[in-house]
Amino acid sequence: MLELGVLTLNWLQSMLLPLTRVGAFFFAAPLFSQSAGIGRIRVVYAATLCLLMMPAFPTSLSEPTMPYGEPTLLLILSEALIGVSMGLVLQFVTAAVVTAGEQISVSVGIGFAQSFDPSLGPAPVLSQFLNLLALLIFLTAGGHTIMIAMFTESIRSMPPGEFRLTDIPSLMEFSTIIFKGAALLAAPLLLTLLAVNLGVGALSRATPSLNVFAVGFAVSLLVGFALLFVLMPVIAERITELWQQAGAYIRPRILGED
Repeated sequence: MLELGVLTLNWLQSMLLPLTRVGAFFFAAPLFSQSAGIGRIRVVYAATLCLLMMPAFPTSLSEPTMPYGEPTLLLILSEALIGVSMGLVLQFVTAAVVTAGEQISVSVGIGFAQSFDPSLGPAPVLSQFLNLLALLIFLTAGGHTIMIAMFTESIRSMPPGEFRLTDIPSLMEFSTIIFKGAALLAAPLLLTLLAVNLGVGALSRATPSLNVFAVGFAVSLLVGFALLFVLMPVIAERITELWQQAGAYIRPRILGED
């Protein structure tokens, strides 16, 4: 019985550092970071993933050891930073999509139509729609399986037990994807609506009796929804490219690949 207790304790200690890395990612990633979610459920998800990754751990049941050394506070913080940085990279893509939705909502004229999203707070309905579209594209493209594979490979390429500092300058530089991605998603629709507003302005100058606010709002609303319907395949393609850029950023820093 004593040997079984020692075996269980050593096994739990060997799982602590990988569980910290995976758990921090689950708390920061857009799929699992909703404030409405229960923290215990995310811990269960992380523990389940660690169990699935156990073949990648250099452990042995016949000779229980601590393959990653003593789990000190610094090592736990290092693993938490790695997981959080990976989750933040995915959050940047989500923020780009939400920002694009806000800009489009203001231009179309539905920016006042807001509701409360547990993961975003008060946000326009269009932002929530694009956010759900981005998460759906991430799942249908197999992004979750790619992230699980990355975690498994990172255990081999960056084994826990070594204190590592996250490349904060590189992460801050990548955060510019929020504005670049938002501009990429919203630019076609914003430019078209700008041309529509210029046309309505010219029409109001030609006919001063025309109620420019009533006509301009209706025209912007109709043109905006029509453009969204037409450009939805293009928007989905651009969102896919943003997810690919996030994966291309994570791989060389977590897996050491070029």
